[in-house]
Amino acid sequence: MRLVGQLSSACEYAREQVSLQLDGELSAFEQVALAAHLESCAACRAYAASVGQVNAQLRAAGLEQPDFLVVLPHRSRLRIPLRVAQVAAAAAVAVVVGLSSAGLSLTNGGQQSVSLRAAKAFPDRGPNLKPVRTSRATIEFRAQSRTAPRPKSGRVAV
Repeated sequence: MRLVGQLSSACEYAREQVSLQLDGELSAFEQVALAAHLESCAACRAYAASVGQVNAQLRAAGLEQPDFLVVLPHRSRLRIPLRVAQVAAAAAVAVVVGLSSAGLSLTNGGQQSVSLRAAKAFPDRGPNLKPVRTSRATIEFRAQSRTAPRPKSGRVAV
């Protein structure tokens, strides 16, 4: 049930498109769809005409210069020097490397732990990560692929 004065969703969308059309922001497809809606809807056609008149009047009006100076307040931003950001990033890397060399593990929601050590890898603890030194200052971790062990006998346990 539609109340008096309430527009359908198609009319609301068409009225948004009218504004975009006046600014030249509609694609060819959207222009065709808007034209089809305006042909069948007298209320939207009247709306488009009135908005077009207002738009034309605004564009034809001369620019007014204010008699007073408009000054916007300056909002200072918190600026962090580059050196401080670099030191903070280096400290974070040192903490991660320290934790990984101490043998501590990071947990994923308390369900499965992923060890950062490369010494022993167990199938239930995630991928086998091997540290690879790529340059003097960086360390990357690459996952090594594993295959499931084959059963020793010809029987498969069920």
